[in-house]
Amino acid sequence: MKTKITLLNMMSALLLQICSIIGGFIVPHIIINYFGSNVNGLVSSLNQFLSYISLLEGGITSVVMANLYKPLSQKNMDTISSIMVTAKKFFSQIGMIFIIYSLILAAVYPFCARGQFGYWYVFWLTIILSISLVIQYLFSISLRVLLEADKKVYIVSFTQCIIVVLNVILVYVCVRIFPSIHLLKLISGLVYILQPVVFFHIVSKKYNIDWNRHHDKSLIKERWSGFAINLAAFIHEGTDIAILTFCSNFEMISVYTVYALITNGLKQVVASLTSGINPSLGHSYAKGNLKEIHLKLDLYEYIIFSVVTFLFTVAMLLITPFVMIYTQGVRDADYYQPLFGIVFVMAEALYLLKFPHLNLAYSANKFREVTPYAYIEAIINILVSSILVWKFGLSGVAMGTFIAMLFRMAAHVYYTSKIVPTRRPSIFVYKLVIYVLGSVFSSLVCIYFAPIETYTIWQWIAHGVIYSVIVGVVILSISFCFFSKELKFFKNYIRRGGHK
Repeated sequence: MKTKITLLNMMSALLLQICSIIGGFIVPHIIINYFGSNVNGLVSSLNQFLSYISLLEGGITSVVMANLYKPLSQKNMDTISSIMVTAKKFFSQIGMIFIIYSLILAAVYPFCARGQFGYWYVFWLTIILSISLVIQYLFSISLRVLLEADKKVYIVSFTQCIIVVLNVILVYVCVRIFPSIHLLKLISGLVYILQPVVFFHIVSKKYNIDWNRHHDKSLIKERWSGFAINLAAFIHEGTDIAILTFCSNFEMISVYTVYALITNGLKQVVASLTSGINPSLGHSYAKGNLKEIHLKLDLYEYIIFSVVTFLFTVAMLLITPFVMIYTQGVRDADYYQPLFGIVFVMAEALYLLKFPHLNLAYSANKFREVTPYAYIEAIINILVSSILVWKFGLSGVAMGTFIAMLFRMAAHVYYTSKIVPTRRPSIFVYKLVIYVLGSVFSSLVCIYFAPIETYTIWQWIAHGVIYSVIVGVVILSISFCFFSKELKFFKNYIRRGGHK
């Protein structure tokens, strides 16, 4: 039964990612074609600024979930009730603060529009875009955390899948009947009411929670242990669009977000493929078995290098042709940005390559020690991007991100040698050089023997298959020639279900 639930959770989570990726491509495409690139850029910028409220959450979600595991296994409803009351109160407070923040942002942000849009146009759009987050903070996040902690991820995933599909359908119907960006986003926001309705129905039916219990103040104090994770992800996702908002225009933000659709989708794929290794690495560290830690790190690095090199080399070759097909007929912004596409893909690849060392630091409970790396990354990204954006535009922003990601990756690889003294950084550098050379070689082969000359969907698919085969053969050759030990360990790891 446990195996069936685990499989159901995995499949539902994968289905949600597929739905989210597809929906993430369809909705911006509709907005660009019906309302223009500047409106798409405005929506993306506003959503980014609205997401800043997540910093106040400070990792409480992961702390609440961690504290629910034991009482759920013991069916201790008193403790569960206390935790849920605490979580609900905290998220409700965040929701009220978010409402005030949204009103302030709605009043101030229109002045950043630089005359492209009217004051009240931007004001009401900001308020409307905040609806979905208000609904989640006030009514659904605490219930969602309980369901996920009790291995009912499939309920959350299937509900979210329905919301994504409904959103796409309603967006299409809206633009066909009454094309208004305000009405479109209002409908999209109100669809999220389905979340708390479903979650509350399930929770009230399955759990006997006493909502009148006193809250547990110690939980709120513990949230700082998860703050580093929240901060690191926020800094990476939020810097570029903020800089473009102040230093560029909404059309350029639209171009950036279209390219980001591809890289974000690929990052979700990599996260899914490697998610099962993190707990295994954590257990090895907890046991203090240095030999096993080395083996798991070797395996993790091998998988992350192979997967990232394959996916992001192919993406680097195909991203600009895809964007040109995706935006075919759009003339209000220059979506042909090959240099930006290449540098941006490389920067996001570096972001993923540090995962083995980042997750080892988290497993070792070194949140405070590695947090400065996130701050320095942000400073580098902001300073370099702000300087280069004036001369190189989008490519300048991507260069700033690339340099910041390079520093963060190097810092975490170096810090691993402090956690595991026998682990030399040169092991990682050796793999990095080999896979970079493999990526460059396979890219040159693809460009020389099979260049894309026309931007059509069938040409893109055909070249995607050809490029995937070429890059795949190079990655396999690298595996057999240089990493036979890791390849053998990987086969045994899969055969034994993720255990040593």
